[in-house]
Amino acid sequence: MSRGDLPAIDSTDLAPWYWYILIGYPVLSLLGIISLARLTGGGSVLASSVGSIALLIVIVAASAITLPAIWRDAEFVATETDAWDPDRQIYVGAAVAVPLLLGVLSGLAAGFGIAIAITVLGFLLSTVTVCSAYLYNRHRSVGLLAR
Repeated sequence: MSRGDLPAIDSTDLAPWYWYILIGYPVLSLLGIISLARLTGGGSVLASSVGSIALLIVIVAASAITLPAIWRDAEFVATETDAWDPDRQIYVGAAVAVPLLLGVLSGLAAGFGIAIAITVLGFLLSTVTVCSAYLYNRHRSVGLLAR
């Protein structure tokens, strides 16, 4: 199948659920980062209120949900189209490997507390980057609204 062979999304259809996660996560993380900046007054998240820490936990949990969503959508695109065969291991692996590597390196250089902060920040940035790159590549190959 090519790009034009896939039907457009029916707005009344709720399946597949992972599609909404892939579209909504970059928006959620942007709003969450803006909210964190407003709550902390531009200061350190670690020195801020419990509400800021709770918001950070929600954003990290949402980014963990994007990994299976990318995996499922890449599986769908690979089986349903001939136009693009996304490598699921690259997309999901990059989102996991980058923060782990940054965490180990910063732990060796600066200690455990800094390593945790760098790992969380690296995970947030890597999932936003991977999700955005995947959506861009999907749009170029089969279109965003095709399934």
